[in-house]
Amino acid sequence: MRRWGWALVGWMVCGAVWAQGKFAVATIKPSPEGSLTMTQFQGNRFVTRGTTFVDLFKYAYSVHPDQVVGGPEWLRAERFDVVADPETEKRPSSDAMKAMVQQLLVERFHVTMHKEQKVLSVYALQKAGGAVKLTVSKGNEAGMPVVGFEPRGLLHVGNATMADLAVFLQRFVLDRPAVDQTGIAGRYDVELRFTPENFHMNGRLVEPPEDGSAPELYTAIRDQLGLKLQATKAATDVFVVDGAERPEVD
Repeated sequence: MRRWGWALVGWMVCGAVWAQGKFAVATIKPSPEGSLTMTQFQGNRFVTRGTTFVDLFKYAYSVHPDQVVGGPEWLRAERFDVVADPETEKRPSSDAMKAMVQQLLVERFHVTMHKEQKVLSVYALQKAGGAVKLTVSKGNEAGMPVVGFEPRGLLHVGNATMADLAVFLQRFVLDRPAVDQTGIAGRYDVELRFTPENFHMNGRLVEPPEDGSAPELYTAIRDQLGLKLQATKAATDVFVVDGAERPEVD
């Protein structure tokens, strides 16, 4: 196992995206009981509902929850609503927004951690062997990818690279990390319709589609996109939480 020891704040200050800005104002409040988990952008504002520390972390670092280990149990159990406004009126890039959420985790949760590599079960996103069925995006190449997810079996992704698609699949649908092995460059708009297997999505029980006509996930990815998910094992970065504190709520 390889290990790099560093404090989160030190690594961030050295990062190139750090200089692009920070949240001018950020409020964190406990979520009302029963809140659904939601992360979205309202103009240039970063807004979440019903999100745990791990939910925020997996967005900030584009990782699967399996890649966040250690730390107290409340990191995965207690839920917060976040409203954060950048210093600029212009919406930051995707990387800059994630860097600002990373900073938020340091300043408000006082997280410290180190990174290791472990062999994990992952899905490799690959070409299925025939022609790929992807729609080239007309969006701004420097713009943020967008995603919409319906737990009953609809994933809509816009202005996204294949690496972005792998991240969104692991974030909303898959039970393990996903890595892009397609070798496909460029940005695409993707609409994937499928029937959730056993009607569980990311550990949540969901209602099946009314007509049940959509194929299961793996068939849908192959038939609708010309891609496939290959189950494998790979050395993967994991983030080990050494310490964290509950945020002071606003």
